[in-house]
Amino acid sequence: MLKRLFDALKGAGSATTADEPRREVADTVEYKGCEIVITPAPAGGQYRVSGLIRRDCDNDEPLELRFERSDVLPDRDSCIDMTRTKAERYIDEQGDRLFEDTHRPV
Repeated sequence: MLKRLFDALKGAGSATTADEPRREVADTVEYKGCEIVITPAPAGGQYRVSGLIRRDCDNDEPLELRFERSDVLPDRDSCIDMTRTKAERYIDEQGDRLFEDTHRPV
């Protein structure tokens, strides 16, 4: 149990068991020039808000921002909805600064 806790704190994957499904892409949505890839993370029988925000740029290498929130929801569908909402809000709040600072906490 302590190993799972330390791994979760260090970010070495989510604290999942063999009975829980692997983290998979649930949906991909376009929003204000960005692509939101929704990947709910199994967490103790619930789902953690998790995903990726991607934007294409001129040099053919997309800019990406992976995020994982502390929000945990009881079912996958509500987690998918919440992940989309959180990502859209982050895009709205950060605008063009979204990909500027590479040293921000995830």
